[in-house]
Amino acid sequence: MIEVIGGGLVLIGIAYAENKGWVDKDSVSFVLNVGMQAGICAGLLYFIHQLSIWFL
Repeated sequence: MIEVIGGGLVLIGIAYAENKGWVDKDSVSFVLNVGMQAGICAGLLYFIHQLSIWFL
């Protein structure tokens, strides 16, 4: 749970820095896309893991 909260805070911090103009928009968009894809993949893998525990 701490990892999810920490990851969310990092992504929110990057978005905030982009809005303030502290970082380049291209690098921020790359990091946000990779972060969101990794989060979705991790969520799906966790869901599949839980299904295997419940039904096997």
